[in-house]
Amino acid sequence: MTFNEFIFKHTVRNKSLYLAYLLSTLTTVMTFFTFSTFAHHPMLSHENMSQIVIVGMNVSSLIIFVFSFFYVLYSMDIFLQSRKKEFGLLLIQGMSPKQLRKMIFGENTLVGFVATIGGILLGFIFSQLLLFLSKSILGIELPFYFPVYSILITFIAFTLLFFSISLFIQLKIPKMDIQELLQSDENGKGELKVSPFKSLLAVLLIGIGYAIALTVKGMQVFFAMIPVILIVIVGTHFLFNQLSILVISRLKKNKHRFWNKTNMLVYSDLGFRMKDNARSFFLVSIITTVAFAAIGSLTGFKEMTYASVDAMTYDFYLTDIDGKKQELAKNLDVMQREIDKEDLDMMELRMKIVNVPSNEQHNGYRVISHRTYKELAKFIGNETLPDDSKTYRIETKHEDMSSNYQKGYLKQLPVPNQSSLSVESIQVKKEVIPGFQNVYVVPKEAYRAFIDQYGEQQEIGWLADKKTRDKQVHVASRLSDIQGLQSKALIMQSITDIYTPVLFVGFFIGAIFFVSAGSFLYFRLYSDMSVDTEKFRIVYQLGISRKEMKRIVYRQVAILFFTPIIVSSIHGIVALKSMYAMFGQGLQITAFWVIGIFLIIQISYYLIARAFYFKKLYKEVTVD
Repeated sequence: MTFNEFIFKHTVRNKSLYLAYLLSTLTTVMTFFTFSTFAHHPMLSHENMSQIVIVGMNVSSLIIFVFSFFYVLYSMDIFLQSRKKEFGLLLIQGMSPKQLRKMIFGENTLVGFVATIGGILLGFIFSQLLLFLSKSILGIELPFYFPVYSILITFIAFTLLFFSISLFIQLKIPKMDIQELLQSDENGKGELKVSPFKSLLAVLLIGIGYAIALTVKGMQVFFAMIPVILIVIVGTHFLFNQLSILVISRLKKNKHRFWNKTNMLVYSDLGFRMKDNARSFFLVSIITTVAFAAIGSLTGFKEMTYASVDAMTYDFYLTDIDGKKQELAKNLDVMQREIDKEDLDMMELRMKIVNVPSNEQHNGYRVISHRTYKELAKFIGNETLPDDSKTYRIETKHEDMSSNYQKGYLKQLPVPNQSSLSVESIQVKKEVIPGFQNVYVVPKEAYRAFIDQYGEQQEIGWLADKKTRDKQVHVASRLSDIQGLQSKALIMQSITDIYTPVLFVGFFIGAIFFVSAGSFLYFRLYSDMSVDTEKFRIVYQLGISRKEMKRIVYRQVAILFFTPIIVSSIHGIVALKSMYAMFGQGLQITAFWVIGIFLIIQISYYLIARAFYFKKLYKEVTVD
């Protein structure tokens, strides 16, 4: 048998050992390929997308690849550290250090090749499924195509990646003697040393970071972002490396809790597990927080943008910008012909308005009469005003999403050549006139005074059925030359066209971080298999039941899977709350949906992982 045959058979025989590492790398390849398939889709070509989005796609591909390199490198490092005892046994049996390095190089190359091919195949299936669902998921229809470029770029990129790591990892192969390698499982199990100062520092740093993030508003969020991120990252490091171990030490000193049922077996080496996994927990929590923040921010901003557009009252609105009646009539004729072409049924309302320009005392605003408001209220379904003799400033429920320009309104409205009028602000369901300017409803005599001073112009609003939105987009796109024409459907479509690729990029970067974090935890779990096997083999011989062993293992796996996720969920909520505060908004419900979906995925991940892990562990423990 040649040495290469030995490497191949050794890898195949120990497939369970390599499976977790293979899956963790395969998911990275699959996600990169899927992203590349979408990024280079013909419908998302340079001709159909803005240059900013194209650059964003390319930069995102680079980010995913760089992250993949460090992720695979770190996974390989843990994989090697967990095999020190195996290396010692191979060296005892006569393998030279040079052959050991060659074996590891060959194994990693073989696993990398399988992961690359498998990731491309699974990615191809997954990407075609997403293309099929693209209309409902992304709001744009992407036809099937065979991604030759994505296959080539993924294969070449990850072949080079695994080859480079296989060379680089030679420097990280343990340089201990045989005795140290054989006793590696026993090393580092002395007395745990914890710093109370660093534990307190963890609480203080995270608390200070949270306090700043939750109190700053507007552009203060932008300036506080970097300091807060750094403070919380350092605090999170001490949380896992010091505080968690201190808490476990305190729990172990509670005799009632420690000696209760099987708690002793859970707590006995939990401190060492936390110490060993501190770096892994830290990385997973930070990575997952990035995933939460990226997807939560993008989906939240998308919903805020859509909500503000959807709050627009009119499906079409035409403003007479120049005050030229002939130009307005011409535009109306052109618009009516396009409406007739699409057989679009719409209701129309023409209204009289006075535009008051800005001056040193106030911003510009708009004035309508009580009669006009009544027509508008009936047309759009708004509330009526209580008293025709009073002056009202119309406020909508969505005004918190408008600019500060609109929020500062006049308490006393100056009327040309008349006394000022006291203004009452009244809230209605829908805005009566589009724009950021304040709208005042005044009595008949005051309205005539405004007409005499500033003149009057006509504006037209249309209402259409939501089911005809596609037709509305077609009409509006052909009328883009008409100044002062606003189309709700076209604005929504423009936002979708711009936002969908951006949301897609954010989703995939967040998804790869989260999937990689889950795969990494699964891989980390299997790297401790030999230690768990030895421990549970002893207690099994002492008479522990299968049910009790399962309960202990499930709790250990739960601690591994949920400790970093709980921390990252809290980090994510605080981060999103701060991000929304920059735009004057509260925490959006979509943020909880995003985190909730991630938690459901993580719970599913946990349920599958614990079942497979216990099955494998119990088989190893009970083998004769």
